[in-house]
Amino acid sequence: MPGMLPNIEGYGRRPDGTLKGPGFFGTLKRPDRKVSTELSIGLNIGGKETLVPSLIPSLTQEELDYLLGGGKMTSEIARKAAEFARKRMAQGLSPFMQAGEELP
Repeated sequence: MPGMLPNIEGYGRRPDGTLKGPGFFGTLKRPDRKVSTELSIGLNIGGKETLVPSLIPSLTQEELDYLLGGGKMTSEIARKAAEFARKRMAQGLSPFMQAGEELP
């Protein structure tokens, strides 16, 4: 079905061992010719260290380009990632794009 996530086996694993997926933007090329899909970061959410994606729909194009270019995590990007993760988790969803979800 168009727009649906493909099988996520080919994206490798996150630091916690869970399977990576194509993220909310799909596979993005970086200036170093490698690719990124999620750029996972650990944040304190509800008093617990939680792995969340930093490549999220609420980023500006400038922030997205900054991260893909190898920029260090900023407090504003981390804040946006935490807010996005909290909203998804409150809806009973993983902070990460899951198989069966449509790409934005």
